[in-house]
This record gives sequence, C-alpha cells and structure tokens, in this order.
Amino acid sequence: MLTTLINKIRMELYALKQGINTSFRKAAGRSDYERWGKKESLLQNWDARTRRIAGLIQPGQSVLEFGAGRMALKAFLPERCAYTPCDLVDRGDGTIVCDLNGTLPSFRRHDVAVFSGVLEYVNDLPRLIDHLSGCVDGIVASYAILEKNETDRRVHGWVNDYSASEFVIVFEKAGFQCNHTEAWGTQVIYQFTRGK
Repeated sequence: MLTTLINKIRMELYALKQGINTSFRKAAGRSDYERWGKKESLLQNWDARTRRIAGLIQPGQSVLEFGAGRMALKAFLPERCAYTPCDLVDRGDGTIVCDLNGTLPSFRRHDVAVFSGVLEYVNDLPRLIDHLSGCVDGIVASYAILEKNETDRRVHGWVNDYSASEFVIVFEKAGFQCNHTEAWGTQVIYQFTRGK
C-alpha cells in the first residue's frame, strides 16, 4: 500500500515537472531537443497512424515528412512517391534538419507535406502553415484536438491548444481547404489541399 502511494506521488511529480518544462519551453519558443534526440522516444505504435496517413497520399506524389523520426512513412507510401524526410535532429538518409520553432528554411516544392504527431509541438502554427503555403499543394496532418484531449497537454509536451474548428481555420487562412477528416484514437487526421 505504501509502495503504491509512493509510486503515485512519483508519477504526479513527474507529470508536474513535465508540465513545467513544457511551459518554460513554450514561453521561450524552443523545441524539445532532449526528448526527440532519443531513439526510444520514437514509438512503433505510431506506425498505425502513419499507415492511415499514407493512405491519403496518391501514387507518384512528392512527399515532405516533418518529424520523420524512424521514417516509417517511406515504407507505407504508394508506388512512385518521392520521399524527403525532415526532422529536428539528423536521422540520416538525406534528412533536412529543421526546427519548426526556429527559423524556417526555404523548402523545395513538394506535392504533399506530412505531419504525424508533430503540430502539437509547434509554438506558432499559423507561421509554419503560412510558410508552407508557397511550397506544397497539400498537407496531411494528425492533431490531438482540444475537445478530445483537454487535460495533461503540457505533460505530453504539447505547446498549443486548438479546437477542431480553430485548427482548420489556421489552414484556411493560409489558403488551404479541408477535404477529409478521420479519427485515429483521440486524434484527428486531416487532409488539406490548396484552394483554387
């Protein structure tokens, strides 16, 4: 009984520490290099979401994946797709190293940008999506919307809090239209295309 209580207190202190660290990182506009530099932070159970995202990409499209991690998306893409990985740290295999909370580089043109479990960690989402509006025709992204994930957002390391409608508005303001949504657990997978 005492061991259970001690473990519960440890977990609550850990959650408090994580929440405080995330809040400081958010205030400073910084990314979590410590977490995402560790391979053990890249979970295989995310592959089911990645496979669903790959199903929204057409054969032959050029794909720029942000937060490429283990680069699982590459194996799930339809035939003839060209794949470019982009991540906070170098993952090898031609990774474009880019901090989405820092200065954004000019990206070469791609048909689709993919964000799988990434946008929750971006401090200024409108700035990022606006930046991409000139170099991609579409975006496929998952997002843990506020309605289904109200608590512990900072404990997870998430630095923004968009409802489903607010999330779509960010993309619409950058010239994208939402033409598909589907649930994945407590997250939503969105498909956006450039407006005509």
